[in-house]
Amino acid sequence: MPTVSPRITTAATTTSKRFHWLLAALLLQLVASPFVDGAPGAVVQDILFLGILLAALGIAGKSWLHRTNCVLTGLCACAVVVKYTTGLLYVDIFGDVLVATVILFTAIEVSQYLSRQRRVDLDTVLGGLCVYLFVGAMWYVLYSLVLRLNPAAFDFTVHGQHLPDQEQQRLLFFFSYVTLLTTGYGDIVPISPVARTLSVLEGIAGQFYMVFFMARLVGLHVAEKERVVPAKTPPESPPRPLSTTTPAPRQAAPDHPET
Repeated sequence: MPTVSPRITTAATTTSKRFHWLLAALLLQLVASPFVDGAPGAVVQDILFLGILLAALGIAGKSWLHRTNCVLTGLCACAVVVKYTTGLLYVDIFGDVLVATVILFTAIEVSQYLSRQRRVDLDTVLGGLCVYLFVGAMWYVLYSLVLRLNPAAFDFTVHGQHLPDQEQQRLLFFFSYVTLLTTGYGDIVPISPVARTLSVLEGIAGQFYMVFFMARLVGLHVAEKERVVPAKTPPESPPRPLSTTTPAPRQAAPDHPET
């Protein structure tokens, strides 16, 4: 009878939770972002997000993209500190371009890592959700870049027209994920052609990602669970032993004499 290697059995039953923690860190930062106020808090939040990106690349493995992103992340951290201390416009633009590039490279590297997995478990599916959040963050940075180049690119309608820079950034962050989810509340309206084009592309990217990539991961995860844990079937009853005794001859009914 064939036997299963203990090494294979251990690999099949051991589940990593690296993307569990990465998704928890992303969601925690997403929830805490409305309560961060002032330049010091914004600097800490931006640097923590860069650390999350590096952690995601560390999970995906060491590659040339990982080394390139490490260098770009260091430049981003310096640009973030200089941006909040000097307030120079060209530093803001340079920092936004670097951050968008780092997020894009991270999303590509993690997506390729997830596509190479031969066994899809819950951690792999959550890794796909991390990439989805990275996409929303990248578009937020692009919206911020467009707003810096053209202050009239967005109309904040009910929120007011003369808002502080930090409040505008919060609203663009909200607008990015609302557009990614194709919800759309209408309180923030893209006005310039570049802002409108970016909004359309984000909606298409979000739907394409959920319909194809995430649906594929979830389908493979369900198929993996069905393969590892087969459905329980009732045990078959053992065959009845054949009888070795011959049946007794059937006796004929006695004849009754006529009276």
